[in-house]
Amino acid sequence: MAWLQNRGFRYALLIGVVVAALYFLYLVREVVYSFLAAGILAYILYRPALWMERRGFQRVWAILLIYLILLIIIGSMLWFSIPGLMTELNHLAALLPEYQMRLEGVSRQFDGMQLPGRLNDITAQFTGRLEDNIYRALERMGASLYNLLGKAILIVFAPIMAFYIMRDWDHIKQVTANFFPPVTRRELGSLMVNIDTVIMEYGKGYLMISALVGLMIGTAAYSIGIPYPVLIGLIGGLGELVPFFGPFLGGIPAVGLALTHSQNDALYMLVALVVIQQVESNIITPRIIGERVGIHPLFLVFALLAGGKLMGFWGLLVAVPLAASLKIVGTHLYLKLVQS
Repeated sequence: MAWLQNRGFRYALLIGVVVAALYFLYLVREVVYSFLAAGILAYILYRPALWMERRGFQRVWAILLIYLILLIIIGSMLWFSIPGLMTELNHLAALLPEYQMRLEGVSRQFDGMQLPGRLNDITAQFTGRLEDNIYRALERMGASLYNLLGKAILIVFAPIMAFYIMRDWDHIKQVTANFFPPVTRRELGSLMVNIDTVIMEYGKGYLMISALVGLMIGTAAYSIGIPYPVLIGLIGGLGELVPFFGPFLGGIPAVGLALTHSQNDALYMLVALVVIQQVESNIITPRIIGERVGIHPLFLVFALLAGGKLMGFWGLLVAVPLAASLKIVGTHLYLKLVQS
């Protein structure tokens, strides 16, 4: 058994075990998503639970009380918002045939214009593609919602797993720390503090940006006179939560509804979306997130594309905080190597 004492063999064995574990997690990634959601939920709620525990609550009761408060908040939001949203959705569904006729009328107007042959063909193709893209976008949104509901059983278990993670977090942290020598524990502790700070700042900033963008889109739709501004603003804000593709996803319904109302309104809404996107990209995001996370735009785009390729929607959500964490770890290792 002398070969077990060889350091190179032990490192190779460790790397092999890690690679095998990662491959196994990739095979069961649908289940991993549920654990990922549980980890994110536990990460968000652990601080309030710890705050309540320091003020005399037992941790279990603190967690349950936080869950109860969240249920009350979510229930209240649904109670007050769903009736208005359902009214707008029902009204929109009732008017869909009329909107389809208006789209066809817009197409016929372009067809009736006396334009040069080539330009007329290009205009007809553009109008047809625009209609197809709007309908396909709506179909994809419906399919995505259906797939999300199909995976709801995994999401339901996330709060349960998050409860056990928060309840046993001290034990989990202690068991994990025992795998490392004291010096490494201190280094890891410092790294975790830095990573935790970056992730918290990113999360708070992203929610703030989403709310601001949704408010601006809804206000623009209301000012232009487009119907269903609340629904448009809500979709725009939720779309902003999807990195990189968020503005496109949030803008399709707004422009589509505006186009069925009038061509001028569609143009005004498109200009408003471009202005909002420029303000968000050049003013809001750099001030709220860019300075705190400190990721170069090229690296950010690469991280988003890689995350979307590997994990789809979930990859887009975790790409930026994961990239920021890797940057912190890489900087720490580089400084340690230089100092040695």
